[in-house]
Amino acid sequence: MSPRTTSLPEGLVGAWALVGYEVPEAPPQRRYPLGQRPLGQLVYTADGYMAVHYMAGDRPPLAAPNWRIASDAERLAAVATYGGYSGRYEWLPGNGAAGDRVAHHVDASIYPNWIGTTLVRNVHLDGADLVITADPPAPGQPPVPVLRWRRRP
Repeated sequence: MSPRTTSLPEGLVGAWALVGYEVPEAPPQRRYPLGQRPLGQLVYTADGYMAVHYMAGDRPPLAAPNWRIASDAERLAAVATYGGYSGRYEWLPGNGAAGDRVAHHVDASIYPNWIGTTLVRNVHLDGADLVITADPPAPGQPPVPVLRWRRRP
């Protein structure tokens, strides 16, 4: 890792490849909704913009040459294994017991309900990896995924 990537937020800027997407369940169980080899890219720019795409690594190609004319079932399967959004980001440094966080101010998303919202994520460096999670879920809500990103060369 170069010197500029050893601390956050300076270390946040750049392109990151998704190397893990897992949902912790009752220990020691984990679920991999995007499979063992997910694909994705996360980009943070120096001027405060971000974009993220994440998907299952084993998505089959559509039978149709264009997604607009694919069958409803194929489009549904493609969307069910993909996520992505973009917007501005804001660094929220931790203090004491609270760790570092980043706020993603969403202006475009495959999930329309996120547009115009702010998604706050917990972030930390684990060796060469950037680990991002949402806050723990409220009782009765599904567990949140843990995303592990590795800096692209």
